[in-house]
Amino acid sequence: MKKNSIDFSTLTPVTSGDLKVVHTGKSGSLGISIVNTAKNGKQVKLTKTLFESLGSPKELQFVTDGDYLFIGKTIPHSTVSIPFSSGKGENIIYRAPFVQYLTKRFELDFSKRTSFSFHDVEIESHEFEGEEIVYAKVRMSPEV
Repeated sequence: MKKNSIDFSTLTPVTSGDLKVVHTGKSGSLGISIVNTAKNGKQVKLTKTLFESLGSPKELQFVTDGDYLFIGKTIPHSTVSIPFSSGKGENIIYRAPFVQYLTKRFELDFSKRTSFSFHDVEIESHEFEGEEIVYAKVRMSPEV
């Protein structure tokens, strides 16, 4: 885990509204996937490895900065925690407004594809008000 210093007050909190959550999938490397289809729904998947690297929490917070999405159990200056269920490998959030926010925020074009995967992930830690904060820093540039 990389120690880092970051000013969390400059990051933009992600909001999501009410959530319906389920779990499914298989284990893999660090990463997230975003699915945005009419047939298969809208979902954000965290791999089991990423989820466990964040301490297997019951809720996560998300903030953005430039090309990055920060994911953690606790992110300073974020006020919304998004719950989900974890299971056989992946942790999935089914929530259309959350997917739509990420789609718009990171300018993801789903016109010719159903999903994007992001594997440029670093697990970092930061001390904030005397507490160690562990988070994932995900570069949100689509792999083509």
